[in-house]
Amino acid sequence: MLTTHADSTAPADLLWTRVADVESWPEHLETFTSVRHVGGPAPAGVGSRFEVRQPGLPTSVYEVTEWTAGTSFTWAARSRAVTGTAIHTVVPTDAGSRLDLGLTWTGPLAGLLRLLIGRKAQRMIELEASTFASLAAADATRG
Repeated sequence: MLTTHADSTAPADLLWTRVADVESWPEHLETFTSVRHVGGPAPAGVGSRFEVRQPGLPTSVYEVTEWTAGTSFTWAARSRAVTGTAIHTVVPTDAGSRLDLGLTWTGPLAGLLRLLIGRKAQRMIELEASTFASLAAADATRG
């Protein structure tokens, strides 16, 4: 599993607002070209599906499999050869909040995928975590 975290001076609710608004991710993250709601509860919740386009990766449809409002969500994209699962968790800290991100692949071609794009994916989730933390901190200062 690939993991990373980023600390923010923002309260957890502000960080969660940024993380949970998945359709706005492309506005702030160079790791996403588009995120579009294509089915299920809107804006998001268990069963919501989103078409996700990322630079250099095939278009995928992610389905939310777990949703705890204000705290965390997990979504997964499935194909015959690989399932990619991403976990997003916001926790309060004494100094503000922390975003924990995790990404795992399972299936017959998961090992090959880790070899081919594992480093790139790690850099992507690190950039995403730090960007969300910074955006939420800026939101907090605007107040």
